[in-house]
Amino acid sequence: MNNSHMQTEPRLYGTPSITIRKSIAWNGGQPSEDSDVLVLSSRSTSDPHSKDSTQLYLDLRLSKPLVPESTITWGFAGIRATLSSTPLRLRWSHYIDSRGRDSGAADEGTMTSCDGEEVETGIGLNPQTGEHELYEERWEDQAVTPATPFAFLTSSREPSESTGFIAILGEHALALRQNQSPNDTKFQAVRMLRIPTSSSSKLEVLFEQNADTLLPLLKSALSEVDKWNGSPWQCGQEVTIQEDCWIVWDAGMAGGEVTA
Repeated sequence: MNNSHMQTEPRLYGTPSITIRKSIAWNGGQPSEDSDVLVLSSRSTSDPHSKDSTQLYLDLRLSKPLVPESTITWGFAGIRATLSSTPLRLRWSHYIDSRGRDSGAADEGTMTSCDGEEVETGIGLNPQTGEHELYEERWEDQAVTPATPFAFLTSSREPSESTGFIAILGEHALALRQNQSPNDTKFQAVRMLRIPTSSSSKLEVLFEQNADTLLPLLKSALSEVDKWNGSPWQCGQEVTIQEDCWIVWDAGMAGGEVTA
């Protein structure tokens, strides 16, 4: 692994997060949930609630029940930016998107808290009607086991130019990739789960699509993270995984000392 090239990166703040969606409602209708939604997010470039704060995220939504034969209802990755702090308004840039890049209006939402959940409201494309409608999503953060490694990688130094994204956090691991046009519709995705055992952990592939090369890539990334031995990758570092060069956007140990 080549760890020689380093570049100074901004200090990151807060903690990485694991978020699941509890429900979505359209046009004030009854809330429901037809997808198993997992979002893995890095730390932020400043206070997550302050204007212009940014963080890297991966969002994969799979048909329920979650089985190897599930289908992608939506998958995308990019940068989340805070547009305003009062009210808290966010924008999610989709640098890769299973529905096609730059498809539709900007993905923006306003966040509030209610009964221990984050409530997101905005206007989005209702896949059932094909129309842009008001929506309300309810999100819940999951606990991250302390002293476990996390890593967020991009295939290019500029996330906006990246065609691949990897996130390893807690028991979850995601890898998403989408080639540039004309192969824009071939969306690659892997979701894996780490199952603790008495001695180490077992890896389970929960879902894969077009992942002949992406699955072994994610397994190799997990193996490299397991070799840190208390010395995580540094933000901005170039790492080589299966002969591919990746850029470390964020890395460290959850609940412990993290790198800047």
